[in-house]
Amino acid sequence: MRTEDGLLNYSKYFNESGLFIKLGKVVGLLGQKALYSVVIVYYLMFDKNIPLKVRTVFMASLGYFMLPTDLVADFLPVIGFADDIALISFVIANAIEYITPEIREKASVKLSRLLD
Repeated sequence: MRTEDGLLNYSKYFNESGLFIKLGKVVGLLGQKALYSVVIVYYLMFDKNIPLKVRTVFMASLGYFMLPTDLVADFLPVIGFADDIALISFVIANAIEYITPEIREKASVKLSRLLD
């Protein structure tokens, strides 16, 4: 996975509790597939079998997702999360080889809890 220095700067905006607070706030705004993708990236970030540089990209993409004033501000109706979801989708597409059945299961369980 190729990374750009600019993307890696967003890793400083990631924090675990903040991510799940934000996910709780956007449950009604984003589709289940988008939420599931974010949670997949979260679990990939902690997989020690994945190279550190790749996991840093996962952290940066989650940091970007958490930042309310990124390329397209999250408070804008409809399009506010388009850039966030595009980035998460890109990361998922490039990380498909790392997504194990165990990670899928963890993400499914976590998403079910978020949706309850």
